[in-house]
Amino acid sequence: CKIFPAGGALFSSVTVRIRTDLRRHPTTSQTQSCVRKPWRLAMWPPDIEKQAELILALVRGHSGKAWASDREGWSKSVYVCDWDGIECDEGDKTVIGISVDGSDLATTIPTEFGLLLSLKSIDLSENIIYGSIPTQVANLPALEYFDASENKLTGTIPPFLSKQLTEFDVSRNMLTGSIPNNVGLAHPDMVSYDVMHNSLDGTLPNTFREMNQLNTLSISENSIFGTIPPHLGDLQGLKYLYLDNNNLVGPIPANLARPQYQTVEGSAMKELWLHENMLSGTVPAALADLDKLVNLYIDGNKFTGSIPLALCRETINEDFFENVKDNITNYCDSIACPVNAAAFEGVYPCTACESVFYNPYLGRVGQCIDLDERSILEKFYESTSQAGHWNGQNNWDEMEDDHCEFSGVTCDAQGNVLGIRLKGRGLKGTIPEEIGFLEYLEVLDLSDNHLVGFLPSDLRWAPLRRLDISGNRLRGIVPPLLCLKAGVNNNGDDGDYNCEKIACPAGTFSPTGRESTTGDMCMPCMDNDAKFLGSKNCESWAIAKPMGKPSESNAGGSGGVRVGLVVFLGLMLGTLVLSIIAAAQLRKKNHRDELPQEEEEELYSDAEEERPGQGTRAHLNAEVL
Repeated sequence: CKIFPAGGALFSSVTVRIRTDLRRHPTTSQTQSCVRKPWRLAMWPPDIEKQAELILALVRGHSGKAWASDREGWSKSVYVCDWDGIECDEGDKTVIGISVDGSDLATTIPTEFGLLLSLKSIDLSENIIYGSIPTQVANLPALEYFDASENKLTGTIPPFLSKQLTEFDVSRNMLTGSIPNNVGLAHPDMVSYDVMHNSLDGTLPNTFREMNQLNTLSISENSIFGTIPPHLGDLQGLKYLYLDNNNLVGPIPANLARPQYQTVEGSAMKELWLHENMLSGTVPAALADLDKLVNLYIDGNKFTGSIPLALCRETINEDFFENVKDNITNYCDSIACPVNAAAFEGVYPCTACESVFYNPYLGRVGQCIDLDERSILEKFYESTSQAGHWNGQNNWDEMEDDHCEFSGVTCDAQGNVLGIRLKGRGLKGTIPEEIGFLEYLEVLDLSDNHLVGFLPSDLRWAPLRRLDISGNRLRGIVPPLLCLKAGVNNNGDDGDYNCEKIACPAGTFSPTGRESTTGDMCMPCMDNDAKFLGSKNCESWAIAKPMGKPSESNAGGSGGVRVGLVVFLGLMLGTLVLSIIAAAQLRKKNHRDELPQEEEEELYSDAEEERPGQGTRAHLNAEVL
């Protein structure tokens, strides 16, 4: 008789980093509940046959029937509580558990499971389950355990309704979408929540803080962005936190090391995996207070400073260096390589950067950063020409040209790159981190292109005074340290440091894609239609959510009325556009000398690019910038 697991998300292992959070061990009560009884009542309970039919929906089709033929039971002629992997209550009248893990079952999750209202446990792990998770299954009211890990599930994670749900594992699938925002409120008794190795995006819900019993939280290997919720550290029972290999930015929350409601025994944290993100700031010295900590991985981020000496102890990451621990003399290197060094995995053994290379970060993975300006521009072109050459005349791939002659590039008399203006040039790809290491760069205009990915926090290193990334398809948030950068787009004036001066957040828009000195403000879109950073309009052209919802009787409407309304709005819009163009031309003609600062920059930019393919070495006037 197969046993459904009592606890523990599947632990995963990479080459040498092994998660030791939980294991699968059946409890005594579960073992006893599966002991097969030697007799059955002559008359089966009235609805037990119906339950058998609902469960057999799992094995429809030829392959399903072939799978069932190799299992004990799984036939209407056998009492369902005697089937392999099926658990019933003490009276053998109701199915409460289905466990078919690791049995090479190829099927979908049937919606019929949603009619088994007494189900407490479903284990479909390590099979070939495809399709989506039915809402009917997510609505099961008594569900305590759901494991569909290591399958081929697609679609999104539906909100599960059971307040009794304590263990949830859908790791190693192909799920998309975001983690339900109310996950913590819906499951306050959750012990283990594992969604690692999917394609989830969005941010980490703040409601995780409501899971007071949480022992394991595993979000590794997804595309989650945003910051680490500040109250995760207040979960007193949290032992295993896996957030690695995502797109998280910002600092490590202070209370992750020193919870606000710390117990006498101290924090329970044993493993903290944060590597391969875009986290920044310094490593909190308070992490040394985590006396039970055995694994701390922070490499592959944007941390600066040094590893606090109190953290550099032999017991941290000891298992990672089990075969080489006799060679380690500096235990700080077992956590992350120091600044101006790099390594294959960002930890011991570390190699110092060579003369023309540099690295300001802890735990640098791979190579140090080449500071040569031409090399940086070549890397930029490589990253932004994924679909071929940019629009217009382009000489960025001509090796014989001086990089100051690249189209859109402006240098000073000494050949230092001061400006890059590539508005509307058809750039496709991502913004590489290296662009932030142009130490004289003051203007970066990449607006109205097709750039994807995230805004690199490395831009904080450049002395930028103007940054425009509007009109692209960049996701995530503005990195917090970039929000604190003074001078860029007048950020910090009068003590006002505002991320919206860099770019409007997703779900909002402005005509310039950011808050500007000319009065442009980031306005919300209906249903968050503006999905990207720096949007200049709402995708559905709706600015605010309507106050009410039309009744069904009026929802269909009359086709004639709808067409008439569209024609009327089109005429009004056309008139408005023509008026704006006429007014703009008149203002340019009569008030050229009164242009706002940002429009003056655009005029200066256009004048420089009248000769495509030619750069300018003229020194930029500070007033223009």
